[in-house]
Amino acid sequence: MLLQKLDTVIELLTDLRAAGCISGFTLIGGLAVSTWSTPRATRDIDLLVLVDTDKLQQIVTAFCDAGLHAELRRGDYNDPVPYLIRADAVDILVATRAYEAEAIRQSINVAAVAGKTVPVASPEFLIVLKLKAGGPQDLLDVQELLASGLVNRELLAELTARYKVQLTT
Repeated sequence: MLLQKLDTVIELLTDLRAAGCISGFTLIGGLAVSTWSTPRATRDIDLLVLVDTDKLQQIVTAFCDAGLHAELRRGDYNDPVPYLIRADAVDILVATRAYEAEAIRQSINVAAVAGKTVPVASPEFLIVLKLKAGGPQDLLDVQELLASGLVNRELLAELTARYKVQLTT
């Protein structure tokens, strides 16, 4: 069920990118972590999208037209997630920070997810995103990614310094 939903969402976002509505997107969250390390259970799909905020309603409309129940949530000034589109079991976070936009631009296309080519945040950028989020599962995911042997430690050191996050391992 979740992979079927991912298939639909990737198709929608790919079409929106081709139409110029969004600049790019990448898979983040549990499914992205599972791409680079031992698969883990997750109940939702998390994506990061690069889009002008005046086009957010177009994304919501496209998701609704595809049969998903989608809504736009706007956080207040101090909210760590200023814009979120929730569509059933899919959370689409809007990139508003430099490290989020760079994570999208530097994503790696992976063909193993739901039989489609999916842009997935690199292990190094996933670690930065997880450290910025800072929740208990995020920190466990960081440990799992570091243990995978796929992390470029030099690049990770550069990114953690640039984006001012502390790697405590």
